[in-house]
Amino acid sequence: MTTGRAFGRVGLLGNPSDMYGGKCISFTIDRHTEVNIEDAPTLFIGKDDNTETTLEYNGKHDLIKAVLNRLKLQKKSVSIQYVTHIPIGAGLAGSSAIIIATMRALNEHFKLGMDATRIAEEALHTEIAELGISCGFQDRYVIAHEGLLHMDFTGKEMMKTDDPPGKITRLDAPDIPWFLCLSNQPKTSASVHNPVRQRFLEGDTSIKEHMDKVATLADEGIAVLKEQDWEELGKLMNQNVALRQKIKNLLPHDKDMIDLANKSGALGAKLAGSGGAVLILADKPEVFDTMVKHYPCFKPNVVTP
Repeated sequence: MTTGRAFGRVGLLGNPSDMYGGKCISFTIDRHTEVNIEDAPTLFIGKDDNTETTLEYNGKHDLIKAVLNRLKLQKKSVSIQYVTHIPIGAGLAGSSAIIIATMRALNEHFKLGMDATRIAEEALHTEIAELGISCGFQDRYVIAHEGLLHMDFTGKEMMKTDDPPGKITRLDAPDIPWFLCLSNQPKTSASVHNPVRQRFLEGDTSIKEHMDKVATLADEGIAVLKEQDWEELGKLMNQNVALRQKIKNLLPHDKDMIDLANKSGALGAKLAGSGGAVLILADKPEVFDTMVKHYPCFKPNVVTP
């Protein structure tokens, strides 16, 4: 049996500029997906009464099917089973983790020779080409490489398959006083990103202009993290929210979470992705005490390679 594992991620600064040639600081967390692959008489995806034996997209195991189709492994006879411990629809890149864990397992099982960057790029184009999902490079690169990373995707806004790879810089992960709260109204990232991406592709230049401003926050964050200046980090997080608001308003329940955190004394609060999880930076324990009364909350630990 061959096993592939991939961790969820949190976007700290710069997202979602990664979809528009921008930059991000993100990190992987200790919630993971695991995929197991074994040779079999024919193709099996899932188990028991949830098994699929076709690669047609029908809402059942479509992420797994998309990887097999993208990597041209349609004729392989394998059994693929998986489990995820990443909250679904929470904006913690659970879908991307399933795709990358599957790619890692297939890469090892069939000796495909893909490195982390190749896996990240293939994961992105799997979602775009196979599933029609608008997405960016942040999730795929940070999950594929793991750790706390600054990522530069300058020139990759059109997401061509022959673009040069993104540039990653590893950052130290000190004990930062942050925690995550999960929304009680999960959603897909596609529902958030697809309309904005369509506006960009149709020529709305304001999207790129604003995203370039968001990207600068990731550059500023490098020195702030090194100096462990949490007050300044909180300001950058809040600026990220304000700039993103100029492109697309926060959904009411997401805004409620961020507003409550700020009113409770948080140094900063922003969406971890697009699904509703909010990363809260707070050096006062009463902020956590307040938030946990209303939402499921936990401290994310940074997973490094």
